[in-house]
Amino acid sequence: MLVVRALQDIPEKGIAKGEEFRLYIVDAHHHMGKEKSHRNTPSGAYEFYALLWFEMQRMTEKMMNEDSLLYEPIRIVAPELPERIFTTKDKWSRMNHGWLVDRTIVFPYTDDYSKSRSPDEPSFYVSNDKIAAWTSRAPHSSRLIGFARVDPKDALEGSPNRPIRELDRAIGELGLRGLKLHPLAQLFLEDIEADYVKDVVARAGELGIPVILDTRNIRTAERIRDLVVSMRQDEKYENAMRGLSVILAHCAMSPGSTKLYDILRDPAIYGETSTLHDKDVPVLLKMSSDRLKTTLGSWSENLLFGSDYTFLSVQAAELILHLLSRDFPGGLEDAQRILGGNALSLVNRPFGTKRATERAPQAVVCIGCESDAIATLEDTLMKLIAGEGWDITSVDYMIPPKHTWPKMESMSSGGHNGIYFDSYIISLGVRRGVTEVHLWVKRGPGTITSCTVLGTKGEDALDSLEFGTQKINSTFSKAINTNPIKSKTALDLTREVLKLLA
Repeated sequence: MLVVRALQDIPEKGIAKGEEFRLYIVDAHHHMGKEKSHRNTPSGAYEFYALLWFEMQRMTEKMMNEDSLLYEPIRIVAPELPERIFTTKDKWSRMNHGWLVDRTIVFPYTDDYSKSRSPDEPSFYVSNDKIAAWTSRAPHSSRLIGFARVDPKDALEGSPNRPIRELDRAIGELGLRGLKLHPLAQLFLEDIEADYVKDVVARAGELGIPVILDTRNIRTAERIRDLVVSMRQDEKYENAMRGLSVILAHCAMSPGSTKLYDILRDPAIYGETSTLHDKDVPVLLKMSSDRLKTTLGSWSENLLFGSDYTFLSVQAAELILHLLSRDFPGGLEDAQRILGGNALSLVNRPFGTKRATERAPQAVVCIGCESDAIATLEDTLMKLIAGEGWDITSVDYMIPPKHTWPKMESMSSGGHNGIYFDSYIISLGVRRGVTEVHLWVKRGPGTITSCTVLGTKGEDALDSLEFGTQKINSTFSKAINTNPIKSKTALDLTREVLKLLA
């Protein structure tokens, strides 16, 4: 997380000079694998973020001399649980850096593994396997979110359902949580509105996963908008449209075009900021604030921060620093949405696969527990994953319901930035097994601490990370509040959770 300090009093925001705030950052556009001269792995990502922080410090010095910053970036801090995971093993601790960015959405290049090895095997089959191997195992599962890639044109050769079959496998079996499509690289730029492309996009909507499409100009973005509109007008896509979110990579490289903002006003379409730098950055944010105002939420709900590493590098620093500058037309809440909140709102379900386990939720509650109750539980979980039995497939913090991002709190007042660090889902899987389980860990009011062990499918499973009772059905709510196991100490709480995992 990035810690920033107010450089002056901001009375209209209730902010005093010197107050510090935490910004949780999610990179929504990041490549892994290898393609010609481009190579990247998780450790490469973390090294890049360390480099990005050094570049920000260099740029900050210049901007401070020019008095162009409203908030000064002063340090970075790691979220407690992910950092604890990375320090569990010596070989992991070497990658415990680069915490400027807290989560990273990663997907394959059009890489050396993307071509199918047989007429019936889909493109990106091996590439998706590699992304899943990185993103669903500790320690990287606490920092990386995997997206799949498919080639819609696979439907034109061999089995017509090849790309759909691969998408279903990537989401259902591998646990990837979104889809990247590249009209230019996969040569369907002129066919974006074709049925074979619609079928893939529709399947993503049915699965409730976001789709990021590469856009190199405004014409491509218009075609994608037309695709969405035509699907919305067709009854057969009604179910798909309920779950469809489309992200325009690079904001079509057209921040000065009024057509971009007409497109971003579509409720299913979002813009992602990678490649934009220099004067493009203030143009995008000023025009967005002027043209994307809505009656429901903030204009800033339409934009996601991305780096496009390794194709680009430190350009992303310009976007982050502009969000902290005097020229930025929004406040810290807007900066937090763009830097991470919007991406988390789109990737809005806990990790899960077809290995999903259906089981009745069982809460273990400790009232009057020591303040270190959760730390005691986490220490025991670290011992589990250090062995050969369990693995952490994801760590997901609860977030606010859409359109309700809260006011940022200074660190002296608790530091809440919209991410509920005291309410999170640890997804666990048994290595070489089929068991999959969620642990919902919560710090309640006062001295109440709870950990609910629950399955990953069925009515009694969490299907959203939005922290609001309206997202929890009555059956689930009743199940987690019926006959909780009561414990008196942190050690008792941990023992009871282990019994439920046995």
